[in-house]
Amino acid sequence: MKLFWKINLNRTFFLPFLLVGFTLIFQGCKKSQDKTLAKVGRIKISQQDFSKELANSPQIYLNYLSTLEGKKQFLDILLKEKVLLNSARNSGVASNKQVQREMQQYVERSKEQEEQFRKGLILREYLKQLQDGKLKVEDQEIKDYYEKSKAEYENPVKVVASHILSSNEEEAQKALQRLKKGEDFAKVAREVSKDPSASRGGLIGEVMRNDLSDLPSFEQALFSLKIGEISDIVKTKIGYHIIKKNGEQRLPGQSYAQAVPQIRRVLEKKKFEDWMESERKNQKVWIDEQVLASISLPQSEEPSSQNVVR
Repeated sequence: MKLFWKINLNRTFFLPFLLVGFTLIFQGCKKSQDKTLAKVGRIKISQQDFSKELANSPQIYLNYLSTLEGKKQFLDILLKEKVLLNSARNSGVASNKQVQREMQQYVERSKEQEEQFRKGLILREYLKQLQDGKLKVEDQEIKDYYEKSKAEYENPVKVVASHILSSNEEEAQKALQRLKKGEDFAKVAREVSKDPSASRGGLIGEVMRNDLSDLPSFEQALFSLKIGEISDIVKTKIGYHIIKKNGEQRLPGQSYAQAVPQIRRVLEKKKFEDWMESERKNQKVWIDEQVLASISLPQSEEPSSQNVVR
């Protein structure tokens, strides 16, 4: 055991405790009821502090650290760290511009991370409340939805789709006229589509019913097309589309029990979209379209996701 400890001390054990031990320097002069275990100048390591650090050690070392020899070596590591840190502080390196700059950057990053964590925590808890309250989907709602859409679940299909997205109806009409004259859909999409799928000739990929439920007019138009057929201009909340159905595959039917999880997700999503729309109106959401259009970003690589339209 002793030999194993010495071999691993420099590689796997010293540095983690060197870093962990930095926190003790700020507690060394703290008034405490527990006994002082060791000192490095004016810095104290109390019995309580040492016990906490022992308890936080990697699980594989705990048995060894419970022995007197293990505790001595552990304390020796902490003392080395304190000696090193004392010498570093006395050298004035803490006032080094590089150190100050990196500390400031760390503080700023920490504030940002704290804010992101706080927002994420609040959102997660609030979404739980919504799911258990306003957005809760009852069993009867699922049954009603299944009965209403029974044909879609008994004979489900998966289609392969492409589209051309335009910012306004005029641009969409120009693209549609080119297609009607016989130009290749993928070629036109690469040249004029505003969607990231343009580089793939407008290819979205495989789509099933309710995958695009937040774009109902798009989904309805897509599933009403025949294979190889191109739609007229379809308006959605994100722009003007020309849609092409490239292929279609029949899938095995789903029983009610099999469809329940999917239907629940569909209904939850629908309730959330309706709730969000209501809240946007209540909170008077406003967008300056001119300012939005004026914002530019550096060109980046195309997202890898196939299903870009959501």
